[in-house]
Amino acid sequence: MFGRSRTRLVWYGLLVGTSGVLLFALLPPFLPVEMQRVVRRGFASVCHQMPGRSPHIGGGPIAICDRCSGIYLGLVVGASRLLSGGGEGLWAVLGRHGRYLLLGSLVPLGVDWLGPVLGLWGNGPVSRALTGLLFGTVAASYVTDRLLRRVARTAASEGPQ
Repeated sequence: MFGRSRTRLVWYGLLVGTSGVLLFALLPPFLPVEMQRVVRRGFASVCHQMPGRSPHIGGGPIAICDRCSGIYLGLVVGASRLLSGGGEGLWAVLGRHGRYLLLGSLVPLGVDWLGPVLGLWGNGPVSRALTGLLFGTVAASYVTDRLLRRVARTAASEGPQ
């Protein structure tokens, strides 16, 4: 019984953590200027934060760009286990081949990035956000499933407490 509660606790932690990061990134338009700088600095190592490529709330840009917004929202969706079906869904069916789906989810993101770099086509906020959402959802779902399976195996091997 303890194994299930430990697994559930880890899952809640993942969900709260991913949701917290997303909410934190959305905060700058609501904060005083000094605090906006602190939050933006926190995200600067993972996002270019170009105002023209960032969603705006109330006229002010959030701390992440369109693509990162999609990725972070995808992390919340993926951690919620909507895709994994509580362990009985997609990743259970794919088994060891799931990593190929994870790698494949990078392809649309890469193509959306590469097209404008090579001057083949342009992209916009919707395509950047959607390709980020796809990757973030698949990545978080994959990692959540693997982590929760590991926690459940560890709890089972330890036996009743």
